[in-house]
Amino acid sequence: LYVVAAGLHPMRALPVQLDCGTNNEDLLRSEQYLGAKMGRMPDREYYPFVDEFLCAVKDKWPNALLQFEDFSSDHCFALLERYRRQLLCFNDDIQGTGAVIAAGFLNAALASGVPLVDQTIVFVGGGSATIG
Repeated sequence: LYVVAAGLHPMRALPVQLDCGTNNEDLLRSEQYLGAKMGRMPDREYYPFVDEFLCAVKDKWPNALLQFEDFSSDHCFALLERYRRQLLCFNDDIQGTGAVIAAGFLNAALASGVPLVDQTIVFVGGGSATIG
């Protein structure tokens, strides 16, 4: 997305996946599963693991933009709250989706000629941003 849509040179982006295990028994038994063959890390291990990674990123690249993507709902809000004042970061599932939806609301109001305050908006679905 950053390369194709924003023109960021691929050498300036570093995709990283933190493998914290899975509780899906079928995946754990599968020979084709490439992830760590372990159960999902409990929170007492998960948060220090993520902390260590994020501190290393900040030490190495203090001005880097970190995009949190597909963090579980039980972790995403806590991580965003914990780091948003320390690192240049955002959670795409929460803030990115929310920004796109807000832009849709604003443009729908403009296109319809009906002020946003007079619109009826219904949120339906799941996901971190309540849109799904």
